[in-house]
This record gives sequence, structure tokens and C-alpha cells, in this order.
Amino acid sequence: MKTSVHAKNKRFSALALVLALLVLAVAVPVTLIFDRLGINIDMTPNSLYTLTDTTRNYLADLDARGEVVDVYFLMKMEELEDDLEVLALYRTLLAYDAYDCFNLIDFDPDTDPGVLKEINPQNKYNLGEGDFLFVHGDMVKRLPASLMYTYKTDKDSNVTDAEFRAENYFTGYMKTVVEGELPIVYFLTGHGETPLSDMTKLTTNLANNNYGSAELNLTTTANVPDDCCILVIAGPQYDISEPEYDSIVSYINKGGNVSMLISPNSEPLSYKYLERILSDFCIGMNYDRVSETDPDRHSYADPYAFKCNFAAPSTENDVDLTTALAQTAGTLPVYMPYSRSFYSVYGTNYSLLSVGDLLVTETSAEAEPWGGTQRDPESVTGRQLSLAMYAEDPQRDHAKVVVFGSADIITDAGTGNAYFIQPLNLFLSSVTWMYNSDIDMNIEDKARTYDALNVNSSSEATLLMGLFIGFPIVVAAAGIFVWLRRKNA
Repeated sequence: MKTSVHAKNKRFSALALVLALLVLAVAVPVTLIFDRLGINIDMTPNSLYTLTDTTRNYLADLDARGEVVDVYFLMKMEELEDDLEVLALYRTLLAYDAYDCFNLIDFDPDTDPGVLKEINPQNKYNLGEGDFLFVHGDMVKRLPASLMYTYKTDKDSNVTDAEFRAENYFTGYMKTVVEGELPIVYFLTGHGETPLSDMTKLTTNLANNNYGSAELNLTTTANVPDDCCILVIAGPQYDISEPEYDSIVSYINKGGNVSMLISPNSEPLSYKYLERILSDFCIGMNYDRVSETDPDRHSYADPYAFKCNFAAPSTENDVDLTTALAQTAGTLPVYMPYSRSFYSVYGTNYSLLSVGDLLVTETSAEAEPWGGTQRDPESVTGRQLSLAMYAEDPQRDHAKVVVFGSADIITDAGTGNAYFIQPLNLFLSSVTWMYNSDIDMNIEDKARTYDALNVNSSSEATLLMGLFIGFPIVVAAAGIFVWLRRKNA
């Protein structure tokens, strides 16, 4: 009986050995073949490395139409290949590049500056390592590398979760440059406004965010152009005419967006028609100039360049242009140059609008009368003043207006002062709020979860290390013991 059991054990051992050798004989060559052919199988639970049907269908359609988009990637692909942190980006780019319409051109801007100069003449775009530039004919869109992932961290700043967002951007940018038009931010002229030539830094920022810039004179052009995404009125020295007002209101009634930056003006005049536009959005404009009486809150020897605050989002609507910027105010204070103030007008349509503040003063600020036609105006002290406001009108196809009390925040001279960079950032945020140039393909972000183990003490760490090391040894020893018992049985 013992001999029979021993022989049976030998047969099972031989069978196990044969099966193990067969697995090796199949798995190793298959792995080598897959590696040589560049074949990858996506085993992730959320198909992290696989394009969605939305993308595949759209790219196939572009291939059928013969459309080709040159996608410049400011990094060599081989730099991503062995980096686990960006493996999803690497695999996704390979999947896109399998289609003829997605012509991926990866290059190192340091070793191949000629390509960079070709795609970015006169440094029009602020391009950095890992950025993308989508080019189709005259349409160009910049995609920053920072948008590829969003991260969540724990209290110790360790990354716990990551969301991969590239596919929605890639497909959306493809659709934009192939089928869309470059949205233009028009700057009104003819009333002593700040010329576009004095706002080169702003126009560069707009280009980096995929907006064009142009001047518009409504005394020579009857209507606001159809490709106008935002009409900016920056630093007018006198009011617009009634025909210009009619053209702008017609544009607004179709869902147009207007941004006014009206600095204090000492002249005894009124902005009748500009005020009428604002009044329809329940915003009123004061003829004043604001100063700060607290010497700790204004720049040296100039009370008209002073600290202010990002306003908290209104509780009456879901518009939020300030929360993200307010988080940076601790390291980069908010200063406003030479500004007037505004106020809410409680018109009959107020309850239908979304209206709120963007920049506000402390109660130590003072508003002194400055210009205008009002008789015997008085200074205002002891209360918070509004330096910038926004409004949205759902009844006019969600037309939006933003108003700032100073045009200096968007000029080259003004933005050359680091103190005034925060109001410029707010202005740029308002541009995106009024008109987002990106096409959303509704492709969901793909989560990548990072495994983490929280250890609260050194003794707990020692215990865990003992378990991780000791437990496998115990299991192995038990296995050897059982094998020896069976071997000698």
C-alpha cells in the first residue's frame, strides 16, 4: 500500500512539473512576441489605456474624410515609456497615433529648437515641456501638460488618487481645430480706449488660452461681428453713441458677453449709454475714485493703489470666479490700481439675474467724488465698496457682463507691476466664464487609485514588517514540512 501511494505522489509531482514547464513554454514566448510587436492588453478595471467609443468613432470619421491634425508634443515619447506615473498618457497617445488623422510629432525643444521656432514664431504661445499644440490649417490650440491629470493628496501631501483627463481634451481639441472657429475677443475703439498695442501681455495670455484678439470700431462697422465671443470696453474716455449702444444691445440680446473696465475719469461727463447697459444687468456705476485710509493696506505714498479682497461667491447663484484665486491671496496679495466703485441696482428683473461682487475693499477704504455730472456729491466711508462685479441674464440667452473699476489691470504698464497681477488673473478667469473655447466631448475622467498604508507609530511599523516578512516564511516552512512528510510517506 505504501509503495502504491508513493508511486501516486510521484505521478502527481511529475504532472505538476510538466504543467509548470508547459506554462513557461507558452507564457514566455507569448510575452516576448507581444513585447516585440508592441501589443498591450488593457487589464485595468476602468479601461485606463483604451479609447472610448466616442473617440474611436470620431477619429474613424476624420480618417474617412481625410482630415489630418498635426499634434506637436514638446517631449520625446520614449521619456514616457518607462514612467509608471504617466503610462496612461503614453498608451493613450499611442492609441490616438494609430489613426491617420492624429499626426503625432514629438520632439525635444532643447535639442530641436527649429521645430519650436516653426510652430511658435515670435513666442506667441507660452509653451513648456510636455505641452501640446494642435494645428489644422489656420486653427491652432495650445493644451498645457498640467491638464492631463488632476491629483488628490492626503494631509501629508502624498498622492492618494489621480484622475486621467487627457482623452476628453484630445478629442475635444481635435474637433475644435477641425470644425470650430477661433473665438475672437474684440476691443472697442473710438472713445479714447486703451489701444490693443498697449495690451500685448494680455493678448499673449488670450492666445495661450485659445482666443484671438482684434479691435472693433462700431462707428465704421454697423454690427458686432458674429465671431465675437466677448466685447471688451477698456478705459473709455467718453461715452458711446446711441447707434453703438443699439449695436451692442442687439449683440447682448443674442447671448453676447461684454467686459467693461472703466477707470476713474475727472471730466464732468456721464457714461449714459454704458450705464444703461450695466443697469439692464442691475449694476450701477459710481463717479468716484477709491483710496485706502489704512496705511498698512496701500502702497508706499500712494493710497490709490491698495489692498482689496476677492469677494466670496454669492449664496444666491452658482457662479464662482473667486474661490480658486482666493486660495493664492495669502502668498500673492490682491492690489487694485486707481479704481472707481460699483453697486447693485435692484431693478424689476433683479430676481431673474445672477449678480455678485468679484473684488471688494475693507471698510477702511474711502470713495471720493471724481468727475461726473452730479451736483454736490459726497464721499463714502465706513463701508465695503465693490471694485468689480458680474451679472448673467438667462432671459437673454445667458448673456454675461463683467465690470472692473480700473483698465490699468490689463495694460502692459499695469501688469508690469507684480502687485496688480491678481486682478489680471481674475479678468482672465472671467473670460473663460463668459466664453469657454474648449469643446466638451463628455468623456469621463478615468481614475487611477494609488494604494496607501497609513502607519501611526514605529512599533506598528515593526509589527507590520514582521508580518510581511515572517508570514511568508512560516507558510513556506509549513509547505516544506508537509512536502517532506508526503515524500517520506
